[in-house]
Amino acid sequence: MSSIGYIIKQERLNQNIKQTVLAKGICSTSYLSKIENNSTVPSDEVITFLLKRLNLEIGKLSNEEENKFIEDFYEMYKNAIIQRDKKLIKVTLHEFSVQKTYFLQLKNYYTHNLYMFRLMLILNEKIENLQSAYEVIIKTEDNFDEKQRFISNLNLGIYYYLNGDYYKALSKVESSLASVNNISIEEWEVADFHNVLSLVYLKCNEFFNTINYASKSLMYYKDNLLFERAIDSYIVIGIAHKKMRKYKEAEKNYNLAKKLVIDYKVFHYEGMIYQNLGSLYAIQENHVKAIEYYKLSLKSKEENYNDDGYLITILSIIKEYSKQTDQVEVLRWCEKGFKVLEEVKSKDNFEFHSYKWHLEIYRTLHSKSIEFEVVLKKAINHFELVRDDRHVQKYSILLANYFFKESKFKAADLYYQKSIQILFKQNFIMKWEDL
Repeated sequence: MSSIGYIIKQERLNQNIKQTVLAKGICSTSYLSKIENNSTVPSDEVITFLLKRLNLEIGKLSNEEENKFIEDFYEMYKNAIIQRDKKLIKVTLHEFSVQKTYFLQLKNYYTHNLYMFRLMLILNEKIENLQSAYEVIIKTEDNFDEKQRFISNLNLGIYYYLNGDYYKALSKVESSLASVNNISIEEWEVADFHNVLSLVYLKCNEFFNTINYASKSLMYYKDNLLFERAIDSYIVIGIAHKKMRKYKEAEKNYNLAKKLVIDYKVFHYEGMIYQNLGSLYAIQENHVKAIEYYKLSLKSKEENYNDDGYLITILSIIKEYSKQTDQVEVLRWCEKGFKVLEEVKSKDNFEFHSYKWHLEIYRTLHSKSIEFEVVLKKAINHFELVRDDRHVQKYSILLANYFFKESKFKAADLYYQKSIQILFKQNFIMKWEDL
């Protein structure tokens, strides 16, 4: 069977055309349904009429040409994952999206979709684009061979990870652990798999597993002179040690990452490393040292035009001054944050909306504004919408404490309950007895 039925269905859905409309005068609706489900082989004439109505031109390759096409795409896919060159990925995505191909072999059709999906995930494409590609994978995954299933589980794990559903991501990625040794995959693919596993384990607070798998990927990256990927691994290992309160080990790994930055002049990583060093001192309550590193991070990010990273660091500085109840500095840095948001407000990105709420909370808290309660409620609603459990919990506790001090005990109870529910969720706890 070829892939033409799936392609027709996907294009019809993309154009929001009903089956009855597409089939009219060409074939019956039930026959079109069979074509789209790949349960029948239509004649070339029917295919031609359907494609014409969809205004879709598709190149038909021979088996040999098709296999060569997939081999070429694999090399681009491999380089994109190893190098993380987003400009190259955009070019590759455009080239292989524009080039509509009618696959004679369903196996190649599935592989093509899996490669495309991963490239879109690296670019963190718009949610509607990712959703469409995600649905194609879900609808065809029952037909995958073992290698395709491995790639699919990895891709779906990344997809859930990017959507903040970390435990679902972990379940999906872990399901491929047993198959790694049973299928034919290259070393770079194993390293990539271990890297993704380490990131998911980190989000799920499984720090020993984080260090284990990040160390495995690090070994491959160092041996193959992939220094930027090695820096990523050192940082992940450092964060895991920091979470385990092994501060010396954390600093050691951050400094190893910093050495690679200096030795190989990959200075766009410098801001990230200073940010993590600042965070390391922040957790040890060394506010002066933390702010010193955060300011170094800001300087580096200014030079490398990193808007998102810049806002992360401004918020980190605000937190340190907030811990010291230094209202003047908190409000001054909030103002800086709002100025940066004004410069990037044209970007339709949930992350920037989130920063707005973070800044509003600290501004209203430290200016003792009457808007504080309203702002906190709206912010919590926003973080629930974007499935950011960490900040729903954090700000629910802040609001509950505020209500408690105001003797609004019923309202305080509601937000304490909200924070407890997230605590249960984070620890896979269904009943209080399991605590």
